[in-house]
Amino acid sequence: MARIEPDPDSQLTLDDSVIERLKQDMGEDAGMVIESYVESIDEFLTDIRNRTEMTPSDDLHRWAHTIKSSAASIGAMRLAHLAAQMENSYRDRVGIDVGAQLTSMQVEYRRVNASLEQLDLD
Repeated sequence: MARIEPDPDSQLTLDDSVIERLKQDMGEDAGMVIESYVESIDEFLTDIRNRTEMTPSDDLHRWAHTIKSSAASIGAMRLAHLAAQMENSYRDRVGIDVGAQLTSMQVEYRRVNASLEQLDLD
């Protein structure tokens, strides 16, 4: 049975309630925690971008999973959704256009960064 995925455009770029919860839970360390998640996402997007034909799909699956988890942790819901789509494709061994998917994720990652820059995280 085919899995029906929600439209990524129905997801928020940045869920402010997640950011507020992080601020409440982490206090003055929230900005540092969010920055660490953002750096992690950037590193894994770079890993996917630099993949080769010989890169095991298990690595790609793990990288996509990490992006999904990190993005959700900072409220980047659309990015988390896009990473989940990539993760599911690798897990289910369904062929995807990695280049197109990566481009969508990179565009959304830039939106997340721009949204985070607008927030007072201190």
